[in-house]
Amino acid sequence: MSTAFEHRQRLSPPAIQTSLPHVIVTGDLQLSVTESEAAHGAVKGSYSIETQEMQEPLLILWGGEGQVMNRRARITDIAFEMPGARAGQRWIYPVQAQVTDRRTSIVTGVFVQILVIPDVPLQLAL
Repeated sequence: MSTAFEHRQRLSPPAIQTSLPHVIVTGDLQLSVTESEAAHGAVKGSYSIETQEMQEPLLILWGGEGQVMNRRARITDIAFEMPGARAGQRWIYPVQAQVTDRRTSIVTGVFVQILVIPDVPLQLAL
């Protein structure tokens, strides 16, 4: 085993990553809605970004499969359409954010899972 390899192996990933610019998308990553809620309109989630080692001013651009309410804000709502949703289905939508400062542009994303549940809770057999 080489000395260089041994040296790299001792570095912890968090120690390496703390000095690099990065962006994290946070928010409503798991939602549940009833069939009737899904049928009456879009399901909304709220999302924000957290940045490290990036300098203001930041240019932010949100995207994904849904209607983004404010594409250039740090915090935004996104409405997801679920036509024909039925209980037991799990819908998955991508959400992305591109964040740019004077030196760096980072694109990151998450998947939002929306579970459709029955309008009336299932009765447990006694």
